[in-house]
Amino acid sequence: MNARKLVLAGLVIAYAVMWLGGVGHYVIYGAPPLDAPWAASVFLLLAGVLILVTSAKRDLPALMLVAALGFLAEFLGVRYGFLFSPYRYTDVLQPQLFGVPLVMFSAWLVLVSYCRQMLLRRDLPAWLEVLLAALWMTAIDLVIDPLAANQLGYWRWEQSSAYYGIPLHNFVGWFVVSVVIFALVRVRPQTNLWAKGVGLSIVFFFSAIAFSYRLYWAAAIGAGLVVLHLLLARKGKELAGKPLAPARHFSSAA
Repeated sequence: MNARKLVLAGLVIAYAVMWLGGVGHYVIYGAPPLDAPWAASVFLLLAGVLILVTSAKRDLPALMLVAALGFLAEFLGVRYGFLFSPYRYTDVLQPQLFGVPLVMFSAWLVLVSYCRQMLLRRDLPAWLEVLLAALWMTAIDLVIDPLAANQLGYWRWEQSSAYYGIPLHNFVGWFVVSVVIFALVRVRPQTNLWAKGVGLSIVFFFSAIAFSYRLYWAAAIGAGLVVLHLLLARKGKELAGKPLAPARHFSSAA
């Protein structure tokens, strides 16, 4: 076994242990693991590193751009409040830069990479691919935010709404920022089954925890995303033998 495979195996084992431990503890005990304030940050970091290690070299610049754009959006959101509605990060996710946890680089990279992978081989017009990917990102946030802003305490909102106390402006902001990111990162990546698997595991992770906390709307949306993933994966097997359509630019489909 070469060094790359050893590194990948170690990352997968560490990620799986943290995933199983986190889901199991929340579902069984209804609370996060004790004496492990670092766990959430390490979990997100491992997810991002897995994507980077398993991605093609030619896709790495795009992934770095995604991470930078996502972090920039978080910085602008925390500093000025106009993107997602005013909010602030707590001390749970560490370390932080300009009031934003550094693992937000990883979080955006993982979710954007996942959504891009799920729309490969669909032969969609570029504008529709961007739109669907942004909608998928927003649906994932509908699952994550109720937990992250409440029970998990990753961040706090200054305003509130009927959907678990999260401002509706946040979801509009997520959609708009996602559209911008997907429109800028236009060249299709090479297939990466690991990115799909990690993305699915994140959605399932938060869906299971949402159910354990009786956040049934969030859990139902998460379950729907998991089912959609499985349906698209099944369809993808039928298309596996077909060549990828030429990479499109967002502007060319206008």
